[in-house]
Order: sequence, then C-alpha cells, then structure tokens
Amino acid sequence: MKRTAVFAVLLLVTFFSVFSVGQASDVAPASELQTVVTAQFGSQFVLLQSFPPLTGDFNGDGAEDAVFVATSREALQIDSDRFRIIDPSSEYFGIGDPKITSQFASPYPGGSRYLLIIHGSGKDGWRAKEPKERFVLINMMFDRLTIGHVAKKKKVFDDISVEETGFLSSFLYWNGRRYKWQPGATQM
Repeated sequence: MKRTAVFAVLLLVTFFSVFSVGQASDVAPASELQTVVTAQFGSQFVLLQSFPPLTGDFNGDGAEDAVFVATSREALQIDSDRFRIIDPSSEYFGIGDPKITSQFASPYPGGSRYLLIIHGSGKDGWRAKEPKERFVLINMMFDRLTIGHVAKKKKVFDDISVEETGFLSSFLYWNGRRYKWQPGATQM
C-alpha cells in the first residue's frame, strides 16, 4: 500500500514538472514579445515586464489569442486603423465613449496601463502576421491578471480575470462583438 502511494506521488511530481517546463518554454523572450506588440500596435506601446502575457481562446474561434499589458510613450491616438480602442469598465457604468474616457487621469505612477489583445487567426493564432482583430482596452484598474472561464450559451470560453487586490475582482469576456466587463462575479 505504501509503495503505491509513493509511486502515485512520484508520478504526480513528474507530471507537474513536465507540465511546468512545457508552459515555461511557450513564453517568448521579452524582446520578441515587444517586437510583436510594436508590429501589431505601434512603437508607442511598451510592454510592462511585471505582467507576463496571457494566452487563451477569448473569442471561441479555436485560434489562440493573447493579452499583453503595456504603457504608452505618447498620448493614445483614438482614431487608429490598426486596432479598436474600447473602455469596457467605463461602459459598464454608462460612459463607454473612448473619445471621452481616454482623457481620464491614470491612478498609476508610471502612467496608464493598457490591455492589448490580439485575436489570433489560423494555426499561428496570435503570432500570425495578420491576426483577426486587435484591441486596446483603456481605463482598466488591476494589479493582477489571470485566465478564467465563463459559460455562454452552453459553451465555455476563456476570459480575462482582473483583480485589484483588496478592492475588486472582475472579469472581461467577449460577447461576440466586443469585450464586456463584469465586476465581482463568481467564475467557474
């Protein structure tokens, strides 16, 4: 009986070691990620190293999507042909027009934080030269991001869990047209 328990523990440790090594190798070096962000969103965005990129299938199309956290070297240009700017948390409270909300002051000492989301296409996912869609989410308050899951119409999608430690847990989900922000909801 003891040998079986020891064997089971060793098997679990081996499995998790292999799984973590596989996960670590999937993360590209910071310079490579900055190159992707620059190519997809422009040179004004600078990745924040304290937030690793997250990947999942946020729009439910089967292609891998990615979310990055960045700041900007210059004022955000609202009329961009490269990406859509949206403000899901302000929209939740009734003011979702980025032309207005992009002028809100940042509570962060280093300036505004932006969530840059790439909806991937095909087998290359978010790494594709021409992804399906790109979004810049503004006015998101967070100090921690994780991947969660939300059920919509009997299908489970990946979502972006947003946490302000000690204040509010919320999540972002794709509704088929845009990202929606839901505060304080319980996730699966």
